[in-house]
Amino acid sequence: MKLYFEQTNSLLYLIPALILAGLLVFITYRSKTQKEFYAKSQIRILASLRFVSFFLLIVLLLAPAIQWYQYHRIKPIIVFATDNSESLKNYTELSEGLINKAKEELGDFNVEYWTFGEKAKQSEKNNYSELRSDYSNLFQTVNSTYLPESVSSMVLVGDGIFNTGTDPTFTSQQFQYPVYTVGVGDSTSQVDAAILKVVTNQTTFLNDYFPVEINLSYQNLSGKDSKLSIWQGSEKVFERNLAAKGNDFFHQEFVRLKAEKSGIINYRIQLESFKDEKNTENNQYEFSIRVLDQKQKILLIGNGSHPDLASIIRVLEPQRNYSYKLFTSGESNLDLSDYDLVIAYQLPNNSNAKSLLLQEISQLKLPVLWIVGLKSSIPYLNKQQTGFTFDNNQQFELASAFVNPQFNVFQLDDFWPNQIETWPPLHVPFADIQLSGDWQTLLKQRIQTVNLERPLISLGSTDGVKNALIAGEGIWGWRMNDYLQNGSFDVFDGLMLKLINYLILKPNQDNFTVYFQPKNAEDQEVTFEAELLNASLEPVTDPDVSIHIISDSGTSYDYVFDKSVDHYDLNTGNLPVGSYSFEASAQLGTRSFKENGTFRIDKLQLEQADLQANFNLLYKIATNTGGQFVSYDHFSEIIQQIKRDSVSRENKIKQLIFKEFITLKWLALVIILLFSLEWFLRKFWGSY
Repeated sequence: MKLYFEQTNSLLYLIPALILAGLLVFITYRSKTQKEFYAKSQIRILASLRFVSFFLLIVLLLAPAIQWYQYHRIKPIIVFATDNSESLKNYTELSEGLINKAKEELGDFNVEYWTFGEKAKQSEKNNYSELRSDYSNLFQTVNSTYLPESVSSMVLVGDGIFNTGTDPTFTSQQFQYPVYTVGVGDSTSQVDAAILKVVTNQTTFLNDYFPVEINLSYQNLSGKDSKLSIWQGSEKVFERNLAAKGNDFFHQEFVRLKAEKSGIINYRIQLESFKDEKNTENNQYEFSIRVLDQKQKILLIGNGSHPDLASIIRVLEPQRNYSYKLFTSGESNLDLSDYDLVIAYQLPNNSNAKSLLLQEISQLKLPVLWIVGLKSSIPYLNKQQTGFTFDNNQQFELASAFVNPQFNVFQLDDFWPNQIETWPPLHVPFADIQLSGDWQTLLKQRIQTVNLERPLISLGSTDGVKNALIAGEGIWGWRMNDYLQNGSFDVFDGLMLKLINYLILKPNQDNFTVYFQPKNAEDQEVTFEAELLNASLEPVTDPDVSIHIISDSGTSYDYVFDKSVDHYDLNTGNLPVGSYSFEASAQLGTRSFKENGTFRIDKLQLEQADLQANFNLLYKIATNTGGQFVSYDHFSEIIQQIKRDSVSRENKIKQLIFKEFITLKWLALVIILLFSLEWFLRKFWGSY
């Protein structure tokens, strides 16, 4: 504890303060008048009271303050997380009992309650209705919410079944405190015939056959026969008898179905159930497929073979809704009007070959993906009225990519930017690039460690014609690097398909377009985006855009789109499982616009596919973090350890307290009391 004054030499004033206070008292009580009224003992008392009062007042004028340290004990947080997914809906009483027991036993501790399914959130209320289980999201959310030193332990109540996100045995290793896992559910193997997973195409074409892969599981049904059937509405389109060849039998069934109708076609897979099965919800599975009545054609033009062209062809080959032709020879009998998109590789070049083709492409206003390389003629390219121009510089350099965070033409998966920014550099023109029209840059150039504003991949439209630019040669290396990193080509192929899908999507002839997802899971919000163009092909948002949605059961929904700067948005939230049709309408001046479509909400069956609790996973999580796994009926065994963890991780905080005497109310009361007491005694003893 230390005493301070406002001025560093204030202590020197204390002696004069004492003298001044004494002098005032001396003048008052040494007079003959005072001696006539009071006895010597009374004068001493009155003089002492006045001396102390004056002295305290004078000291307060010197602005004294006191400083000391105060210590606080901060209780750490105990995180109590409960699985809120559908797989626990038969164990709600057990889960709620554990929560109530925690509140009772840990009432004196700092406990914060969480629930998790697809997403984790702070809440004490559970409804056990979430359609996905993502343990890794819980771990990541908790880690980003709390400082490690502020948490003593986590209690996790669940069945160990996860069907979304990464393996929690790995994500749990980031914890710096123990996780105590409490198993709820039935981990014993029961009689169960289940459809675990169905893999099929998103789209196919009319009269084509499409594959359906069905993963089946048979538990404790060795030697039993069952029937697998597929229905389209009330029509059975496939049936097969299957036999379980063991008590833990897995079977993959491959089926080829013919698409005989266009639009979104719904199918139901039915696996015959058995008498002793407790869970029959996983015996059927519904899916839908979009059947198109025509393919869109893509023309690739180049001046010879190149690995970049080969990499694009590898992207297009598996896509059943696209057909392509590679044109590298000198023939000129192409009918460009048959094509929906052109990919121009290093054209025009210095020989100006295929210049007539490029002129015809411009006249037909076909969308083009321009890829620039070492053989490109920058001056000729600048004359093509593509919406972009290079500074006239024929030199090339190496540049890698980084993602432009402001890009919003289409969505990138969360992990794509980190992957893309590790891909090898491309050969790019050493020149600035000017964009004209409605363009956005997806990837920008990075020279060594310097981020530039030069576009590497840009896309947009000029005078109503869509174009895209890849300003570099060597994208085949991107595809190879993607495979080396991930064991697949998913990131590169997905990026190229998003570019192609953007370019090939034709604008509505009446200037009104509605964009939507034809297939959604039941836990996904249904969203629409609409664009309305005036006669000059400029986006407008003055009129209202409304939409009428009707389900296959006859329920109708009416909405009005929200207006944005240059487009319209609508989020209907979650809709029930089923097929839907819609009609969107707008009125611009005297012209009326309508747009029709269909979409499907598919049932999400992840939680009911397998209800056997995975206590082994919970045990691994606990072991990884230094915690302990117990079943729900042994929860009391870990309560004492959780309490000890909380006490041992209590934080002591040292707090500096600084207090000025002038702010002390009690000191003012003391001074007033001293003056009041002196005045009272003077009156009481007969003076004025």
